Amino acid sequence: MKILKTAIALICLSLPAYAAVPIQKVTSPGGITAWLVEEHDIPFTALEIEFRGGTSLDAEGKRGATNLMAAMLEEGTGDMDAQAFAAARDTLAADIDFSSNKDMVSVSARFLTENRDQGADLLHSALVAPSFNESAITRIKAQIISGIRSSNQDPEHIARQAMASLVFGNLNEAAACPLQKADGGVQSRPVPCSGSGTGGRGVGR
Repeated sequence: MKILKTAIALICLSLPAYAAVPIQKVTSPGGITAWLVEEHDIPFTALEIEFRGGTSLDAEGKRGATNLMAAMLEEGTGDMDAQAFAAARDTLAADIDFSSNKDMVSVSARFLTENRDQGADLLHSALVAPSFNESAITRIKAQIISGIRSSNQDPEHIARQAMASLVFGNLNEAAACPLQKADGGVQSRPVPCSGSGTGGRGVGR
């Protein structure tokens, strides 16, 4: 035991010392509070936004609405369809990702510093003026349902759902995961969703 303690001490002494990362609390003109970390040696800007209230707020009979909404945010905005939005994002070498879980809707974005303003404008447009094109809605619904059906054939996913049901019971019914019905449709049961609420569909780049 004494040898082990000595070895641990030597390893700790040999590790490089890092200064604590300074975190600033900032407030926007609109009253939004954020935490800012600056490192000017890194040539990009990263942004994380979380909106309180996720799939647990879906109305009865409308399970999956928040998930679908998050998936649709990258499917066009203003006069841009999904292809134009993707092209604009790629031109800026930006990463923009939307996801949801039972507690929140999350936005992750990263832009090269030189493209930060244009990237922020593109993200702002996606959030405040999504097109919700009908053909895109139909396509994304089909992708999500396909992902659900695939997950329902995955033993690991089935086991995880069964464990969650045993642990949480009916306490998380509002955040129920959609499951495939025998007739090919989708229903919900009181099993809390794990991870992203995108039903197996990757949202974002």
